[in-house]
Amino acid sequence: MPDHELQETKGTTKKKGKIIGICSAKGGIGRTVITANLGIALSSKRLNTCILDGCFQFGDINIAMDLQPMFTIKDVIEQLDTIDEHNILNYLFRHESGVKVLSAPHRPEYADLVTTESLEKICNLLRSHFDYILVDVMAGLPDKSLHFVEKADQILLLTDLEMTTLKNTKLMLEILDTLELRHKVQVVVNRSTMQSVIQSSDVPQILGEPSLLYVPNDFDIVSKSLNIGIPFVINHRRIDMAKAIFGITDFLTAGQAIALYKPKPTSFTQMLLDKFRRPKERSQ
Repeated sequence: MPDHELQETKGTTKKKGKIIGICSAKGGIGRTVITANLGIALSSKRLNTCILDGCFQFGDINIAMDLQPMFTIKDVIEQLDTIDEHNILNYLFRHESGVKVLSAPHRPEYADLVTTESLEKICNLLRSHFDYILVDVMAGLPDKSLHFVEKADQILLLTDLEMTTLKNTKLMLEILDTLELRHKVQVVVNRSTMQSVIQSSDVPQILGEPSLLYVPNDFDIVSKSLNIGIPFVINHRRIDMAKAIFGITDFLTAGQAIALYKPKPTSFTQMLLDKFRRPKERSQ
């Protein structure tokens, strides 16, 4: 059992799983797809894995994994005074891969029932059972998302090659740096082979991040996997996207980054740098 799974409590050895927050500065970056596939990839390594859908209004993990759970986080919160580390498992839905899922409420209006206090207790209870708890965190940094970011052991910050996404990602990195959370962040460039005037090789210089992880683009396979509810790492394990997902699991479990390639700078980079420089850099 890995060292991070254990903590000493009153003379006994107890599991303490890692919380991984899958975040983005804006929506539509592919967090849910990455979360679902990453959960299955971790489970295939015989790691006890749970997914918590942190998009409490419009969570889509159930669709991505073709689940129809009886219970959601709403039910957990309504019984939170009586739930302990043993019976919380009754509220999770088991995917055929072995991944357990705590779903978002069925209705968006129930999202207001979720508080940071209830999330604190739920996360602590899940830690006692699982090696990894993956959280599909709502875009940006509203209060509940910020709670997950602060609670997480590792943050995967997703971006892509769109200019607006990169601008917002850079701003989010600056905020996380101000909050002294930057050390937990690993940037992942999703859809890194998509058609764009910005190339994946430009991203390290634009964001000021030399070490990135890359997930290539395959719209047809991702679209089909979402529509049928079968994550692509199950039946397309040999494609580059799946290899990239397994590379991220290696990063999370071994602590070392595995990228698909090391991008070479392009001349277009210089045209963008001034737009993304920090205010203090422009004032110098």
